Amino acid sequence: MKRLFAVIIMGLCFLTTSCKEESSTNRVYVFSQPGCGHCINAHEYMERYYKNYDIKELNIREGSNMSHMLRYARKFKVPEQTLGTPFIILGDNYVMGWGNEQIKEFNKYMKSFKPKNNK
Repeated sequence: MKRLFAVIIMGLCFLTTSCKEESSTNRVYVFSQPGCGHCINAHEYMERYYKNYDIKELNIREGSNMSHMLRYARKFKVPEQTLGTPFIILGDNYVMGWGNEQIKEFNKYMKSFKPKNNK
């Protein structure tokens, strides 16, 4: 039943224009949710060390953000049963969860991103 519901939502998402992915090669997407301690820690870490980077946070409980996260999960072949937040998309890579290993991965992938231009 869960799978059918996800497929229906995905189908509806593809039919609407609001579900178009932004094509920014220098943008990091962070899928999170309220009450998630790991999400809060990831946010604080990024604010401290990557404040000048193009990082877009998406609350999965708002709008079509959950369907966006599910699309990325399918792209990276992450089973829905194991999908969790934060789910961070860094170009062709992703980091799921937040702890010492994820921080190392995140820092490694962030090397290919550049800070935003300050105007």
